[in-house]
Amino acid sequence: MKIVIDSTMDLSSDLRKLVTIVPLNVEIAGYRFKDGKPLEEVFEMMRKNKTFAKTSQPSPRDFEMVYSKLLKESDWVLSIHISSKLSGTYNSARIAAEKFKGRVFVFDSKSASIAAHVLVKEALKLSNEKPEVVLKELEIVRDSTEFYLTVDNLEFLKRSGRLRGVESIIGSILKLRPLIEVVDGALRTKKIHRGNAKILMEMKKLMEGSKEVIIGHILNQEIANDLKRYADSIGIPSEIITVRSCALSVHLGPKAYGVALRR
Repeated sequence: MKIVIDSTMDLSSDLRKLVTIVPLNVEIAGYRFKDGKPLEEVFEMMRKNKTFAKTSQPSPRDFEMVYSKLLKESDWVLSIHISSKLSGTYNSARIAAEKFKGRVFVFDSKSASIAAHVLVKEALKLSNEKPEVVLKELEIVRDSTEFYLTVDNLEFLKRSGRLRGVESIIGSILKLRPLIEVVDGALRTKKIHRGNAKILMEMKKLMEGSKEVIIGHILNQEIANDLKRYADSIGIPSEIITVRSCALSVHLGPKAYGVALRR
């Protein structure tokens, strides 16, 4: 088995070496590039051009070329992707997979970013199993993993169309911050608090009782360290993952952070 992910799926450095990553496309002020640039550089481009970025999914052809290469090395390919409700990436992969029936299996994570770490880690444990066994187990893991996040500036989500405009307006006027959860593959505002302290406290409370915590951040190491210290203090295994995806980060903005919780 070979594993393919798209570039919105954030993994630890160790896991990244064991998968093939298909990048999304990013465009800033007419300049297009493949996902993978340093985030500091990307946000600086946005600042200098006084504009927000646009993103688009890989083409079916992009996936087809990757699948063709990997199937020369393995009997089958598992392709894990960002929620089909957040991007057209899953659909591009599914179209490409039709050319390799019975050998390429596309899995909708119904999530994004650090939630992929849990799925890929589980898939690697099952690398010697048949595709149907792996897919069934991944469904169980996916359905028992919760993902919560928050952003420092709602304007990024507003511009991307991934959060209702009224919530963006309220946030910009009253300096409120949302606690966002991923529900069946879509973003939903769970709560709104004034300031970061209450959001951070809420996120720590959600961590309690979980079997494992994956902490992700976009240029916000200090908060990530704080969350990890709390997980350690209550005896829950945890890991920090630095978000690398430009295609994801340009929709969330710098200082965003979140937790994926395995229940």
